[in-house]
Amino acid sequence: MGQANNRFRRKYMRKIKTSLQYVPGVLLAAVLFLSQPGCTSVPEDLLDNSALIFVKATSNRYLNTNFISRNSSSNLYMLSPISPNGTVTNLTRLTAPGAAVADPDISYDGLKVLFSMRRNRDDSWNIYEMNIDGSNLRQITDSPFDDCDPAYLPNGKIIFCSNRPGYRDEYERRPVEVLHIMNADGSDIEQISFNMSDDFDPLVLRDGRIAWTRWEHHGTINRFPLFFTHPDGQSTFLHFGNHRRNFWHARELENGKLVAIMSNRVQVDRGALVLLNSDVTAGDEDQDGDYINLTPQISISGDTTSFKYPFPLPDGRLVVSYAPLGHDAGDYGLYTIDRNGGNLSLLYNDPNSNELDAVVVAPRPKPQVIPEKRNSSATTGVFVNQNVYNRQRRDGQQIPGPGEVKQVMIVEAVPQLSRERNGLTSFESKRILGTAPVYEDGSFAIEVPANTPFSINLLDSLGRAIVIKRSWLYARPGEKFAECTGCHGPRGQKSNPNPIAATQTPTNLNVPLEQREVIDFKTAIAPIIEQKCISCHSGATPAGSLDLSLETAPGDRYPVAYQNLLRGENKRYVETSRVPFSRRSLLVNFLMGWGEDHAANGPHLKGEAALTPDEVRKIITWIDLGSQYQ
Repeated sequence: MGQANNRFRRKYMRKIKTSLQYVPGVLLAAVLFLSQPGCTSVPEDLLDNSALIFVKATSNRYLNTNFISRNSSSNLYMLSPISPNGTVTNLTRLTAPGAAVADPDISYDGLKVLFSMRRNRDDSWNIYEMNIDGSNLRQITDSPFDDCDPAYLPNGKIIFCSNRPGYRDEYERRPVEVLHIMNADGSDIEQISFNMSDDFDPLVLRDGRIAWTRWEHHGTINRFPLFFTHPDGQSTFLHFGNHRRNFWHARELENGKLVAIMSNRVQVDRGALVLLNSDVTAGDEDQDGDYINLTPQISISGDTTSFKYPFPLPDGRLVVSYAPLGHDAGDYGLYTIDRNGGNLSLLYNDPNSNELDAVVVAPRPKPQVIPEKRNSSATTGVFVNQNVYNRQRRDGQQIPGPGEVKQVMIVEAVPQLSRERNGLTSFESKRILGTAPVYEDGSFAIEVPANTPFSINLLDSLGRAIVIKRSWLYARPGEKFAECTGCHGPRGQKSNPNPIAATQTPTNLNVPLEQREVIDFKTAIAPIIEQKCISCHSGATPAGSLDLSLETAPGDRYPVAYQNLLRGENKRYVETSRVPFSRRSLLVNFLMGWGEDHAANGPHLKGEAALTPDEVRKIITWIDLGSQYQ
């Protein structure tokens, strides 16, 4: 085995040198690592009492089941002991075309491995368990849906991701995989997260909480921060991440800090190796000490040499998947690296496959058990915000002045069941649950339907959004969530220890489905245009060169008016990319005579043709919700 790895190293160094004229960035990073003292020869040290279980795959795209090709094949292997001279054993021995495995997790006693598997390319992904030697295979889930990313919980249950809910993500329209829990025998499956796009890689922390990578794609946001929650889905909140960095495949070290992969690209789970100081209080923007980049030579774009899947080893090092020639060239192997980023050393590589997602086979302490607190008979939850004026200042949103926020609008996400886009906007369908007052200290309290994703708009006295929260919140049955300190404010700090809202009855927004308001172009805005606008803004010479006719031209999907308002040739009348939307929209300021450029003219429509207060509200709200077509 050691001789084979040395041959591999010499072969790769030859390849790297001959690649200089094609990929100089790859050469630089690879030579930086492979020429280090710890990587000039294969290490001969052994971890005699431990083994690794890992995935050996024909593909390196293993983000989740949505991204694993039906033509990709893989098996679970064991390397024992953890050494270049260790024995490699195929544990699953799958041979059917498209048969694949993913996501190994070792039991607390070190005797079993939990993983996801499909038996052939036409099979769905299900959860399995077996002994670490490959014996006694047991299927835990059996459904037409895809179940993946399983992990043992200290209370005997299993947490995993699944696309059982049946709706599609906000970006690619793939089936959404969110967090679920179940008993060890596969019974009593329960959804515990309600994101509108995917959840990835649940990790059980030592204190009993769950950390995972969450895909946030609410409108113009597209990021992958780390969230945490309790095993029953309560106390869900942002854990680590900002608008410019994505964090993948997190693992916990003995000191409670997390090691992860950092990337700055959408759906790219490869890049640099970083140590997260997750106990540091931080807002959405990077602060000194938030994280330590252990491998600054590696681009976080994932375009050159890349890391994936770090895991702590018993001797204090990390095992990682690493591609010396870059992701596109393929061939991730298993390497060890010191926790300061030094001494990258080849552990095992098969040049005909990718070695991914290695986990140590050894007993480990059970984390703390967090008691389940949800009330299964409850239908609502309570959410308390301590102070909407407590917010960090560099997320691109406006900073409201004292007393400027009058209300909050609570907006429900409508799961997407179709592959079709909803208009000329990044936003999806929504419903309005209602509004709630903001008290003079900036606090508010609401009672919302349980297990229902919602977002929050902060409204001024004219009903315009000052801040638009582009992240989905939810409350579990009977939950009272009072830890929100502000709007994207520094986390972990009390902004208002005695909020007025905590002493008041929460505004009840648990309204029946038929009473939840939909404001879209087709049902709310088109009737206003037909009654108040179309007489002047149609025909061969529409007023202001703005055609607001409601016909749909042959070959188009949307009416002329909708297209011209969002993508006019000369002017953009409706803003849906830079928050806050209605405050930046020419249409609103022109119609109402607001802003420096229009105040002198007053409202555009006057007398009997004037817009009613409800029509003004609908136009403003439609824009602030993202200007969906229907």
